[in-house]
Amino acid sequence: MKYTTRLLIALLIFTTGVLSVAKRSDHLGKQVWAPRVFEWRNPLRRSPQIDLEPDSPLLITRPRYYSFMSIGSGIGGVLRFDITNRSSKPVHSYDCRYYSSVPVGNGSYGSQPEEGLLPGQAREDSISAHEYAPLTLTIDFVQFEDGTTWFSNSPHSTVKAQGLEAGAKAAASYLRGVISRDGVGTVMATLPRIHADVTEPDGTSANPEFGIFGFYCGVTNIAVRVEHEYKDGGAQGVETFLRSYPE
Repeated sequence: MKYTTRLLIALLIFTTGVLSVAKRSDHLGKQVWAPRVFEWRNPLRRSPQIDLEPDSPLLITRPRYYSFMSIGSGIGGVLRFDITNRSSKPVHSYDCRYYSSVPVGNGSYGSQPEEGLLPGQAREDSISAHEYAPLTLTIDFVQFEDGTTWFSNSPHSTVKAQGLEAGAKAAASYLRGVISRDGVGTVMATLPRIHADVTEPDGTSANPEFGIFGFYCGVTNIAVRVEHEYKDGGAQGVETFLRSYPE
């Protein structure tokens, strides 16, 4: 009787574990575009370091590693973590960087949440983490929905003020030409594709004073500010902003 009870308890625990893994696996499978992905929390990997400046508008919390295996694709890893807006303004977009003391495991990404990130709101981000490199996570740049910005002071930041200024001036100059030829309506219609129309000059991303995403974020900044001006002041607000922007 005792043996039967223990067997039933063990079977219940095993079944619960399988269902939990299956649920997580289905979720991950949708994220990595692969069916039948089996995922499990990896407690053997050392938790990454979080390197944030005291005035960073965003927090990085709850880092956790998972390993996953897909039939026919081998084993991989993913690092999940939460991004929280601790500022008083809605966030439009941000750049996150991850780095290591070894040659592997270094990179960055830009994110623009579809609905923005409201004050106090959090969202889950994730990066590939196949190598067992000790990682550090940081925030390089934050742009708010009103077009104001925050920069990290790190010399390795992917977005720097000089790069953002160069991209913004190029975008404003291009849109001034559009407004002179076709008016504000065409300017607003141009914004969704502005990165195709305003491209950075060769070698710009390699400029250490710009940051590899500085120019790109500067173009985005003008698009965000034009949208903000249009909401507040309509067509006249957009024209006044673009005409008065420094050349």
